[in-house]
Amino acid sequence: MSTRMRVLTAGVGMMVLAMLSMGFFMMNRQQEVHEEEIEARARVLLAAISAPCVSALAANHIEELDRLMEAFQEGLETDASIEWVTVLDTDLRVVGHTDNHKYGQIWSDEFTVLASAHPVVLTRIIEVGKDRSMLVSMPLSTALDGLPGIRWGTVIARMGLSRLDQHSAGIWAGSLRNIGLFALVTALLLFFVLERLFLRPVARLSEAANAIKSGQLSARADVRRSGELGALGGTFNGMAEELEKLTGSLQKRVDERTEKLNAANLELSTTAAQLKEANEQLEQLVRTDPLTGLFNRRHMDETLEFHFALARRGKRALAFVMMDVDYFKSYNDANGHPAGDVVLTMVGELLSSRLRKTDIPCRYGGEEFAVMLPDTDSPFALQVAEDIRRQVENEPFPLQQSQPGGVLTISIGVAQLTHEMDEPGQLLEAADQALYDAKKGGRNQVAVWNAPAPGDSA
Repeated sequence: MSTRMRVLTAGVGMMVLAMLSMGFFMMNRQQEVHEEEIEARARVLLAAISAPCVSALAANHIEELDRLMEAFQEGLETDASIEWVTVLDTDLRVVGHTDNHKYGQIWSDEFTVLASAHPVVLTRIIEVGKDRSMLVSMPLSTALDGLPGIRWGTVIARMGLSRLDQHSAGIWAGSLRNIGLFALVTALLLFFVLERLFLRPVARLSEAANAIKSGQLSARADVRRSGELGALGGTFNGMAEELEKLTGSLQKRVDERTEKLNAANLELSTTAAQLKEANEQLEQLVRTDPLTGLFNRRHMDETLEFHFALARRGKRALAFVMMDVDYFKSYNDANGHPAGDVVLTMVGELLSSRLRKTDIPCRYGGEEFAVMLPDTDSPFALQVAEDIRRQVENEPFPLQQSQPGGVLTISIGVAQLTHEMDEPGQLLEAADQALYDAKKGGRNQVAVWNAPAPGDSA
């Protein structure tokens, strides 16, 4: 085959390939549009339920999430593209799901972890068996006077794409046949006219364009034909000349704009870092005790309400421990408040070293400490309390010789959630009563609250 025939064949083949590619692109674009529509529906859906979810999470009203998911489950019957919707708290625990068997699970898959840390909506298409689905997440947060606000959790929806894929496959099969037939007819026509009318002029234009692309801005196209191609050659040469003139000044302007943009990005990065630091400091002040570094009473009360509701609904164990440093006022009077602060700080460190990551310790007030033990029964809670009491008794606190017996000790009360308890305050009061019993029994001991038998007075 001659060079000219190879060029003609390549040109016709490129035209056929271009038409097939265009058809493929159009089909892919159509599928993308459908996927964008499904994503938009998911965004509207999540935006509609995010406000009541934020309200329920902020107030620790788990029952409101239950009612919301039950109402939403009824709507799934009329919209087959929505597979499920779930609400997770900041610990990635499922606190709301259209499938109530998912309650209480902790999700640690890649998308869930990424969505929980991302401040905007995330979308990902996954394969579930032979079908495709779309995951869409939305953060649940509240604004706070110009700051990013507090993150309460994440809501995630999975949208089914199987019907869309089946529809696209049918359209693609029919379109492919039509595009192939049209491409074949067009190729036959182009084969006869390409050499005489277009091949040589286009080759010269292509050579000039490639030269300019490689940086030879002085290159020009030698097209000596009348009609549109001749006009195109003249226009191309005029544009190349104008481009050569403008490139120098344009490069200078680009350099100036780049310098300004870098300065603006640096300033924006500094502002964002300052904003992040201020937000972290604000959250730290709201949740922690500045002396011991433990959680404060406010955080404990809010967390206890949440775990109390979760334990009752899931029929899980929950223990609560109250502690009080024995004769702490005498220690302060004898050694001064700075020394007392050192003791409180050391007690807080002992608690943190003995407890699990899932346990929640706090400074409840003054010399009182409290620990919430999720998924913990009374025997294990008693063991934890006894370990803490023994560690405090054996710890060489400074100036403890002024204490009765020459040793600084702690009294502890332990209470276990029972089915008779309806409010978180009842669990707290039970632990406080056990602490009182430990104090009354001589201090430096652990007392366990015993639920009154039916018919006994409080």
